[in-house]
Amino acid sequence: MTPPEPCRLCGADAASVGRQMLLGRHEVAYFQCPRCELIFTERPHWLGEAYSHAISQLDTGAVERNQLCARMTLLLAVTLGLAPEATALDYGGGHGVFVRMMRDLGMDFRWFDPHGENLFARGFEGDPARHHALVTAFEVLEHFADVAADLDRLFAGRPDVLFVGTELHDGYRPGWWYFMLESGQHVCFYSARTMDAIGERHGYDVFAGPQHTAFVRRDASIASGRRRLLAGLVARPSVTQPLVSLLPAPLLRWLTPYRSRLLADHEELRRRMQP
Repeated sequence: MTPPEPCRLCGADAASVGRQMLLGRHEVAYFQCPRCELIFTERPHWLGEAYSHAISQLDTGAVERNQLCARMTLLLAVTLGLAPEATALDYGGGHGVFVRMMRDLGMDFRWFDPHGENLFARGFEGDPARHHALVTAFEVLEHFADVAADLDRLFAGRPDVLFVGTELHDGYRPGWWYFMLESGQHVCFYSARTMDAIGERHGYDVFAGPQHTAFVRRDASIASGRRRLLAGLVARPSVTQPLVSLLPAPLLRWLTPYRSRLLADHEELRRRMQP
């Protein structure tokens, strides 16, 4: 019998709920916390093997997901009334594709990733310890090996809004596709209750949907009406995502107060290169 392990978020004793084979050769125990519902693996000793490449070759949806996330984030920014000069940060930004997309859409996004190589947003790096109006973290939280400490770093700058993308669970189900057993990179999993526990820990209101969750700092100057609109945006992806996907890009840009930074960024980078 597998002994319980302390929950990596709240510290409660978490019982083993099953074992699964990761990377085709590591039999790994999974635990679920009775208090906050976090599901997590045993201490992940296989991560060096799992991260031989920063992006799993199984992630065929990476480009499409960046496109959808860019449109969702733009809609979120408009919903919250973020000013064009408001600074934003993409935490776990990978190769910088999303940051480049958001700057092309007119938002002042910055890149941060302690494990990735910035290829597309070089020159526009940021620091999560500094305050930003908006921080995004897509397909990041499920990679946290030390959940509480990693979340503390994510919330360090006390952003007004943190917008994350991760699939929420409704209990442990062996073979759930989001366990990503073949890649071995997903090591913790969240429910709506887990997100509420995170919000309570950091002082944020939580608006959770099946794929996206928004954390809004309780003392941020964001009107209650805008918060309600945000709740609807993340709670009904079956409506929001098709709508966002179908809107033509030129119309989407016209509907927002943001204007592309593509040429301005080019000139800024050229200026920095001058002797």
